[in-house]
Amino acid sequence: MDSMEPTPAGVSPVRGSAENQAPARRGQTLDLTISDLAFGGKALAKIGGFVVFVENALPGDRVLATVYRKRRQYAEARAVEILAPSLSRVPARCDHVPICGGCRFQDFDYPEQLRHKQRQVEDCLAHLGRLRVPSRPILPATSLFHYRNKMEYSFGRDGDRLTLGLHRRGLFDKPFDLERCHIATPISSEIVAFVRDFAQREALPPYDLRRHTGLLRFLVVREGIRTGQVMVNIVASEPHPALERLAAALRGAFPSVASVVLNLTRRKAQVALGEEERVLEGQPTILERFGGLTFEISSNSFFQTNTEQAERLLDSALEALALTGTERVLDVYSGTGTFTLPIAMRSAEAIGIESSEIAVRDAERNAERNGIKNARFWRGEAMEVLRDRLDWGGRDALGPPGRPDIHAVLVDPPRAGLHPGVVTRLIQLGAPRLVYISCNPSTLGRDLALLCESRFALEWIQPIDMFPHTPHIECVAALKRAG
Repeated sequence: MDSMEPTPAGVSPVRGSAENQAPARRGQTLDLTISDLAFGGKALAKIGGFVVFVENALPGDRVLATVYRKRRQYAEARAVEILAPSLSRVPARCDHVPICGGCRFQDFDYPEQLRHKQRQVEDCLAHLGRLRVPSRPILPATSLFHYRNKMEYSFGRDGDRLTLGLHRRGLFDKPFDLERCHIATPISSEIVAFVRDFAQREALPPYDLRRHTGLLRFLVVREGIRTGQVMVNIVASEPHPALERLAAALRGAFPSVASVVLNLTRRKAQVALGEEERVLEGQPTILERFGGLTFEISSNSFFQTNTEQAERLLDSALEALALTGTERVLDVYSGTGTFTLPIAMRSAEAIGIESSEIAVRDAERNAERNGIKNARFWRGEAMEVLRDRLDWGGRDALGPPGRPDIHAVLVDPPRAGLHPGVVTRLIQLGAPRLVYISCNPSTLGRDLALLCESRFALEWIQPIDMFPHTPHIECVAALKRAG
C-alpha cells in the first residue's frame, strides 16, 4: 500500500504494519490491514507487536475498525468500513450475512476457508500439543449449501410483531425474521415462513426472556436427508389449542412432515430442550440412513447435523481403528450409537459409554432395529464408568482385574475435550489403538500432548470440513500404543 495514501477524515493514522505504535484505545477508529484469522474465526491485525481482533473482516481486507474492548496485550474492534476488499472476498448468497450469527464466512472464498482451517489445526497441534506430525489434507465438504439436516430457530419480538429466525450476531435475545437460510434444507426455510405466518395470524405471544412470560420459544426442524422424512419440534412454555391446529396445518401443507412434536419447558434457560414431550401429529421419530444402517431420530436425539460429511468422519474413524472383526471396541461419549453401531458391524463387540439416558435409549432402539446384537451401552459419566469397569472384575468389567480386554477405543468428547481423569483411565486401559474425534483443535492439541507423553504415538490427523462458511472444523486423530 502506498505510504502517501491519505487517511480518511476522523481516523487515527495507525496502520497495521506500523512499528512502535501506542496500543489502541477504546473508542478509537483504526485503519487496519487484516493479516490472518485467529482460532474461532476473528480476523487479526497487528500494530507493531500489539494484536487487534477484528469482527466483520477477512484476511487481506483493509478496513476502518472501531475498538470496543481494550486489554493489556490485545484489543477487540469491529470493522465499520472496508477501504480495500481482500482478493479472497466473494459475493455472499445470503442477504442476512451482515447481521446473522451463523455462517459468517459465506463471502470468503471456499479454498481460502479450507486453507485457514488446515493451518489452524496444525498451529494448535504445534503450539498446544507440541506435536509436529503433519496433518493430512483437509477433506472439503461435498455440499457447500443446504447441508444441515437440523436447524434451531428462535421466536422473538420486534416491537409489536412476532419474529422467527436466527439470532443476530452477538445477541441472544434478538432473533431476526429469516426469509431463507442457505445452509438449511429448502423445506426448513419454507416451514419457518409457514409457522411464522400462522403464529402472527393467531396472535400467539413469543416467550419473553426477561419477564419469563409468553408461549413460543423455539422451532426445531430436522430432516432425514436420505429418507426425506421431516420432524417439526415446537418448544413452548405450556400447551395451547392453537398448537394442535398448527400441527395439523403443517401435516396438510407439507406431505414430507412425518412428525410434529411439542416440547414443554418452563425453565428460564434459553435451551431448546423440553422437560415434557407430546406428539401432536404423526410419529414420535423420523428415519435416516447412515453408515449402512437405519436410525430412528427423536426430537431430542443427538445426530450429526451434516449427514454426508459425518459419513466421511465415520470412514476416517474406521480406517484409524483398522478393525479385523475380532476386536472388542470401546466408544466413549457414544451418543445415540451413530458410530458404535457401524463399529459393531465390523468387530466382535462394541461398547458405548454415554451420560444421557435419552441417547442410550435411542442407541439401544437403533441396535434392535438393525438387528445388531453385539453392541451394548453403559450409561454414566465417562470417568466414573471407566473407573468402575476397570476396577471391578465382574462380568461387565473391561476385562480381568489389572488386564483390561479392550483392543481399540474411540473417543468423541464435547468441545471442552477430555477430563484429565478420563485421559488417565484411557492410558490405564492399554488398548493398542485409540481414535480421537474432535470438534475443537485447541483441546485436541492439549489432550494429544497428554496421551503422547505417556504411552501413545500419533500416526496421523485428518481434518474434515463439516460446516462450510463457519470457523468450525472436525478432526480424526489416529494413535497407536507405543513400544
